[in-house]
Amino acid sequence: MNLNAVLTEAIAKGAGRVTRKPIASLRRDVAELKRQVAELKRALRETQKGSPAPEPSVCADEESGRRIRPTGPMVRRLRARLGLTRADFARLAGVSGLTVYKWEKSGGRINPRGRALEGLVRVTGMGKREAKRALEAGG
Repeated sequence: MNLNAVLTEAIAKGAGRVTRKPIASLRRDVAELKRQVAELKRALRETQKGSPAPEPSVCADEESGRRIRPTGPMVRRLRARLGLTRADFARLAGVSGLTVYKWEKSGGRINPRGRALEGLVRVTGMGKREAKRALEAGG
């Protein structure tokens, strides 16, 4: 019989007994705190139901009433759907080609502001023919 293994097992068993009660009380405390947090979150949601939360990365197009939540993959799909190069897409949206590149490389949400967001909304509403006509007309 290996004395080292027997001692290790005995120490682990003793340590388990010694720590079981304090850990059990801590687990109860943590569970209670989680319940309180969940209750507070529910109360907060109830109070906020009446007032809409501001969403800075959502833009509403006044004419069509459309709202967009721009993401990198969305910009990539939109550009592919319209059959445009990055430079052409950038001209339509009123931003630089580098900006379009950065938007597309972003894995998640992008936060264009001001004219960039307005341009993105405008391009989102275009079809392939409309985009080509706008480019021919000068952007």
